[in-house]
Order: sequence, then C-alpha cells, then structure tokens
Amino acid sequence: MERKANQAGVHEEFEPFCKWNRGEDRDILEIHLQDFKKDHLRVQFSNQGILKISGEREIDASKKSRFYKEIPVSTSTYDTSAIQAKFVAGWLQITLPKRVHAPETPKIEQTLKPEPVAPKLDQQPKAEAPPPPPPQPKQEIDDSGIACAPRRRNRAVTVAATAAALAVLAAYVVYIYKSTVGEGDN
Repeated sequence: MERKANQAGVHEEFEPFCKWNRGEDRDILEIHLQDFKKDHLRVQFSNQGILKISGEREIDASKKSRFYKEIPVSTSTYDTSAIQAKFVAGWLQITLPKRVHAPETPKIEQTLKPEPVAPKLDQQPKAEAPPPPPPQPKQEIDDSGIACAPRRRNRAVTVAATAAALAVLAAYVVYIYKSTVGEGDN
C-alpha cells in the first residue's frame, strides 16, 4: 500500500480486488471493500463513457484509506441509463445491463414478372413509359448507434437481370406474332 502525507493526516491508497461476472444480458463488476460502508463510496458515470468508482474511510484519527478506479464503458454494448450499484456485505456490485439489439427482419424483395402482351396486327407496339425514379435511400443506423450510408444492391446484377427479362419478353412477342400471322403456312 502506498502512503501519502497530507495536511489532514496520512492517506493509504490501495487497489481493491475486482472481478467480473459476465452474462448474456448483463455484466456485473464486484469490488471487494471490506471495512467500508455505503456512505464511504461514490459511483459516477461520465458523459465520456467512463465509470468512476471511489471511496475513502478513516482508519484512525490520523489515517485514511482510499481508492479510485476508472473503467471505460462502451455505450454501444451497455445500456448506460440502467447501470445500478449496491453495497452488500463488503462487496460493491455494479450491474451493467447490455443493450437489447432487435433481431433484423429479413428483407424480401418482390420480383415482378412481365405479363406477355400480344401486339395487334394493325397497331405498332407502344413505347413503355420510363420507370419512376428510385426512392431516396433511408439512413440506416448500425449497432453502435451511428448513422451510416445505406447498403446498395449490386447494380450490375440488376442491369443484367433486366436485360435478360427484356430478351425473354422480346422472344415471346416474336413467337406470338409468328404464330398469329401464320409464318409456317404451306
């Protein structure tokens, strides 16, 4: 133990024994503080994500025992608004509940199949209207709570799929046209 002289007496600074109990929904930090009372202890959480734990008690009229610990706490892992501390039988127990991440719902994309249209013999096929502009992408938020760029589909695959669908549609229109005109009449 380290001793420091002070105007009000001597301070013995020490490093208390600590242990972590890890769980699925919470982690608990236990600090052994024999001979301390609840009134001797202070637990704070700063805006910078630091858990500050300190304590001081009198040993006698001229000596005090004290400690100070800082523990960085990830705000993306823990629900910092629900941190709790209790002092029981010489143990300070600090409970850090983990954030509940909602399971991602799978996104299902609907594929539209073009319906075949047979052109009338006396009419020319009409040009299709241009497709509507794509909707503006929504901002997505990752596990850390930070807004990030939305995921984009592979445009090459989308263009290839569209070209293939148009080729099939063109072949079908030619087939229908030939069957109605009677190209094979002999």
